[in-house]
Amino acid sequence: MIEEFKRPDPDKLLQAIQEEQTPPPRTRGFLKVFLGYIAGVGKTYRMLSEAQECKRRGKNIVIGVVETHKRAETEELTKGLDVIPRRIVDYGGISLAEMDIDEILRIKPEYVLVDELAHSNPPGFRHPKRCQDVEELLNAGIHVFTTLNVQHIESLKDIVKEITGIEVKEPVPDSILSLADKIELVDLPTEELLQRLAEGKVYIPEKAKQATGNFFREGNLLALRDLALRYAARKVEDVIQLFAEKKGGIGLFDTTSRIMVCVSPSPSSQHLVRLTYRFADNLNAEWFAVYVEPLRKTVKENFRLQLEKNLQLAERLGAKVVRLTGSDQADEVTSFAKSRHINLIIAGFSKRNRIERFFRGSFINKIINKSSPAQVLVVEGGTESTQATKTPTITEHKKFDCKPIASAFLSVALTTIACLLLRSFVAVENLPMIFVLPVVLSGALMGRKAGIIASVLAVAAFDFFFILPYYSFSVHDLKFIPTFAVLFIVGAVSSFLADLVRLEGEKARQRERFFSSLYDLSKNLLVSRNREDFLSKGAQYLSDALDCDVILLMPEPNGGLTIAAKAGNVSEFTAHDFGVAIWVFEHDQRAGRGTDTLSSSHWYYVPLKFKDRIFGVLGIGGLDISLERQRLIESWTNMISLGLLHYTQNNGL
Repeated sequence: MIEEFKRPDPDKLLQAIQEEQTPPPRTRGFLKVFLGYIAGVGKTYRMLSEAQECKRRGKNIVIGVVETHKRAETEELTKGLDVIPRRIVDYGGISLAEMDIDEILRIKPEYVLVDELAHSNPPGFRHPKRCQDVEELLNAGIHVFTTLNVQHIESLKDIVKEITGIEVKEPVPDSILSLADKIELVDLPTEELLQRLAEGKVYIPEKAKQATGNFFREGNLLALRDLALRYAARKVEDVIQLFAEKKGGIGLFDTTSRIMVCVSPSPSSQHLVRLTYRFADNLNAEWFAVYVEPLRKTVKENFRLQLEKNLQLAERLGAKVVRLTGSDQADEVTSFAKSRHINLIIAGFSKRNRIERFFRGSFINKIINKSSPAQVLVVEGGTESTQATKTPTITEHKKFDCKPIASAFLSVALTTIACLLLRSFVAVENLPMIFVLPVVLSGALMGRKAGIIASVLAVAAFDFFFILPYYSFSVHDLKFIPTFAVLFIVGAVSSFLADLVRLEGEKARQRERFFSSLYDLSKNLLVSRNREDFLSKGAQYLSDALDCDVILLMPEPNGGLTIAAKAGNVSEFTAHDFGVAIWVFEHDQRAGRGTDTLSSSHWYYVPLKFKDRIFGVLGIGGLDISLERQRLIESWTNMISLGLLHYTQNNGL
């Protein structure tokens, strides 16, 4: 039975044969990464040596950016190679010479050398990271040679911090390395590296002495070298796996594994995400990053921002990000795991105190008891220090809302007056039932704060006016103590339930409003033959659904883009904004606010496309772009693109 399950897929075999007979044309450039475990092992020297060999073979190869650090033997290898002049920018009063990606794209050489892949560009550049520049060069069909140290690989960031005690500030996403056609390990024994450092071949003597006492300690070097060797070996295994699959075998790994990581709004979740990625990468497994939105409360803004960072990291590393909603997070996690046949669940160690564990139970214990047949791996919550694990607070200036307090006082005061009038007709033991009314109504109408305040005031008023001795808060008859407790508990519970219903209602209204817009848009798609009217209504629907500014730009016959529809306030759409939109249209990539490309823009840009055809660009302003909103916007753009396809087909375009 097992052998039958692992039998090669006939469709994949046929596809492999067809690709071997007629290989698809290559449009993307070739990427070769020279990987080292630390500065000074010879990555740039090895890259330049390869470049000289390509030059001898008649290849058109240029230097985009190479940092020789004034090493004579390295500078010698740059001779004879054409150099693209760097772009000079002013940053904080300092002139910086950066790689000019626009000039490289204009010249479009066959090969380009781009040193230090992990480098960060100054503000104002198209991309904040040099690795994104490299990706654009590859998309333009230019072959790239580049260098990288292992400590800058994003998925290894936590391991490097454990080894060195230093947090790397310029990580390179693993998705960039997945584009590499070849990764060449540039290795050097640690003894030779330390000797080079002492001779001043890596840094100047003063800096070399400082480096030896910090990052270049022998223990660090040995551990980083081992990490680089292991990473390179794993990439070789990936190549073997791919080769085996193409030949119809099952490969080295069982690719049916599925892994899930539980993500929270804590910074330590980033450690769990990277750990899960490494597991999935080693096992060649599909993996999911799951977050469960609690029903009982809304997530504070500062935690929400951290949550988005965690989920974006997971998506960047290749996870399928899933958002769930439920009152019991453990139930939602285990139900999802069983529905997707998850083999391994990775969760962080719960930091609830004893009181929280007593009332809410242990999240870890719950998923362990309910997760069978999946295995559960519980991980200590990351390598951050105590201060680092605290989510930074955001100072918010909010007006004090006195309505909940006023409504609680008013409702309890009116109820007290009514009970004083009924005092001679109703037994004192029955009066608490009347005081329940303002407590429940305050919580239901004005929220949790009003309900809790009303419950406290109701207990105080009942004691002060109706329990002997009158007009004091002392109690002679202890039988009323349970009455006070029940009155307070009823108020607190009803307030929490009212908040829960209100929150669910708001979420349902948001979803209903958005899907109603999609439904109305789909109806217009069926009845409208006028593209301008369709786009105008589509922009207005999206603006109303997300409460944002919307602009739709379509290509002109003579080139460039023009505004085809808009909704909201788009008066500040400048020439720079047009330039970003044109770049999005030409490169078929998202850009602007909330992305890693031209992020200084105040607009979020998405190409409108169906399959490989691009119809225009959508711009969204005045909105924070979360992953959830990205998915809603993607649904809307798919509908608009389908409508544009419908229009062009009917008009023979």
